[in-house]
Amino acid sequence: MTTEELLNAGIAAAKAGDALRASKLLMQAVQADPNSELGWLWLGLCRTAADQREYCFQRVLTINPQNAEARRQLEILHASTVNSQGIEPPNPWVVEAPQAISRDSQTVNPPRQAGTSAPRKRRNNNNAIYLWIGGGITALICVSVAAFIVLDSLFGRENIFGAGLPTALPTTAAVVRPTPNYAPVFEAGNCNFNKPAGARVTCGFVTVPEDRDGDLTDTVKIAVAVFHSSGSAPKPDPILYLQGGPGSEAISWSVSVYEDVIAPLLGERDFVVFDPRGVGFSIPSLACDEFATTYLHDLEGKIPAGQQYSYYEGALLGCKNSLHKLGANLSTYITTNTAADARDVLLALGYQQANLYGISYGTRAAQFMMRDYPEVVRSAILDSVVPVETQLLNQEPGSDDDILRILFEDCKADPACAAAYPDLEAAYHEVFDRLNAEPIPVKVTLTGSQSLEQTINGYTFRDAVMWALRVPQTISLAPQLIYRVRDGDTSILTLSLAFPLLTFDSISLGTYISVTCHDQVFAMSMEKLDNTIYEMCSLWEVRPLRPGENDPVNSEIPALIFAGRYDSTTPPAFAYQLAGHLPHSYIALIPDQGHAPSATGISDCPTRVILAFLQDPNTAPDLTCVNEIKPVKFVVPYNADTPIALRPARLDQYQVDTLIPEGWNGIGLGFYDRGGSYGDVTQIGIQRAAVTESEWVKFLETNFRTDWGFDQPATRLGERQSNGLLWSIYQTTSHGHPVDIAFTSSDNQTLMVLLISYKDEHEALYNAVFLPVIDSTTSLH
Repeated sequence: MTTEELLNAGIAAAKAGDALRASKLLMQAVQADPNSELGWLWLGLCRTAADQREYCFQRVLTINPQNAEARRQLEILHASTVNSQGIEPPNPWVVEAPQAISRDSQTVNPPRQAGTSAPRKRRNNNNAIYLWIGGGITALICVSVAAFIVLDSLFGRENIFGAGLPTALPTTAAVVRPTPNYAPVFEAGNCNFNKPAGARVTCGFVTVPEDRDGDLTDTVKIAVAVFHSSGSAPKPDPILYLQGGPGSEAISWSVSVYEDVIAPLLGERDFVVFDPRGVGFSIPSLACDEFATTYLHDLEGKIPAGQQYSYYEGALLGCKNSLHKLGANLSTYITTNTAADARDVLLALGYQQANLYGISYGTRAAQFMMRDYPEVVRSAILDSVVPVETQLLNQEPGSDDDILRILFEDCKADPACAAAYPDLEAAYHEVFDRLNAEPIPVKVTLTGSQSLEQTINGYTFRDAVMWALRVPQTISLAPQLIYRVRDGDTSILTLSLAFPLLTFDSISLGTYISVTCHDQVFAMSMEKLDNTIYEMCSLWEVRPLRPGENDPVNSEIPALIFAGRYDSTTPPAFAYQLAGHLPHSYIALIPDQGHAPSATGISDCPTRVILAFLQDPNTAPDLTCVNEIKPVKFVVPYNADTPIALRPARLDQYQVDTLIPEGWNGIGLGFYDRGGSYGDVTQIGIQRAAVTESEWVKFLETNFRTDWGFDQPATRLGERQSNGLLWSIYQTTSHGHPVDIAFTSSDNQTLMVLLISYKDEHEALYNAVFLPVIDSTTSLH
């Protein structure tokens, strides 16, 4: 049907009293034409839930403020929702009842599969389910990540919006809510984690209403940790941290980064951290193991073809039912309430103002605080920003292309990188096209005992490269990743693929889904919204946004904005977009990092800039250290042109004298790790044992590196005579990496020398390290 036919049929069904059919037809009509005044009006008349009706009539007035019928319906609606208890809690917004959702001709393809005919409206040609679950987490973690959490030359500017704008911008009006008639209460308790050495920490819970528009006696507990200032007279305004995600744990993150990120900021202020509602130590925790398990099974290809939707639907409904049994109102686990909780945490702890510190998704909560509760915000530090008005699920892939272009150009400008990888861009496109034509299986190790088999196509490869560029430890490896995959070595690829998967251990998926549906999915214009995502959010039953909730935040509050030049998730363009609404803002563009550059601990420069900003937020901080940061030094394969110095070493454990490479670090059991880059497998080992050569070879075939073993039995290549000892030389591979082994008998025991390396470095290291170590190794007599 055409849009007009859908509209006419919907109105006819409504007049005939068939509200269910009318709703379905009218929903299709407003999806096709979001500016259909008549469609939204009749849809509102067909709905029974008060908040759904209000949403529809508000949409009518957005299109035509003079629509008298919409105004009349809103007046009737508001008059009927007031009772002796105050304002009635709104019902969940359900666009379609679960049983009424049509799946005719619905095809959901496996994540990142190439060559499908389904329309692609999302980044990187992902299918809708993957983008919503995996892609969204990829987009906003932080940092969590861990992290998740991740610039030219500042374009010659510090406060780039300091000129050419009005001296003041109108502050965005806060969303109107009833005046709170509750008092947030802090109750001290035990810290359920190992306190970092030297830290003074107070832990506890702040009790707040789950639904501030509903029953205020129905409460949740927000877990709080206060890292007290190391100064004798701390300032009254602490740093209040707002975590990324959505759904990432904050308190656990703070413990893991205490030494590098938090401790340097404690000289004059407390540092306050809280787990957002539904997350971590907060009560309740909206864990959703069913959904995470389904997603991992999907990546492994364990879901039958064509049945992805039903599996995800079952997981979603199972998770929702479990959380409902806990009494959770899923519509309340959204960013506006996170901002309100943050305000309540401050007040309950006795602070009057704070300096916000938000990373990634946490910057969204910070913007809501700046708009809705400006009286408690002294300043804001915003890292890897997401402007409130930005629809992350509707971003075109241009930002990825921009970051890749930076990578290609930076490699060309680095003589060593350019020599090792002479045409990086061509190699990237070669791999991308080849993997789309012929995907390959890889084994991704998540923990020491957990791994999964994943099929990699061009889009998965692209995502792995982008993840490598998010994480500071792996940015320098990106060119090597591309070339090694081209040449058949997937070791760095699998390392990068593990990063987003590991985030499931620290993400509350229930909170993630509620926030994503409310903040992003229901904020999208319907002609751009993928039906699969929309139906999933409808099953979750979370209410839509209030009118004006996602309007840009304009604020006079001073803000320091960090961005990483290699960050494609929250690219530098977002920083400049947000700064356009914050006239008293300063941008620190970190040239050698990706996501969450202020919290990586790679350099003390971000900390120095933060401390300078906090001294006087109304004065531009000194960004000299930012401008002095050197470009990324890319990792290139070792070649024979660079000699390796060897130093004498005595291994008392094995009664052996030998040589080891200068700068390689002992890791125990006679092994030395090169540690040239993150995840580097290169090691040399020297051991001695009372076993035969054949017994040792057999043992290594299955026990090398605990459970790696060998890809195939070791082949004996020949012998080498040195220092009166006759060595047997073997060669094999483990996880595709060359492994060289030498054995000799001495004093009724067997000596072993073993080298593991990469294919593109094997020959050079064999001659520069392996053979010299053999020639120098002798038993102590």
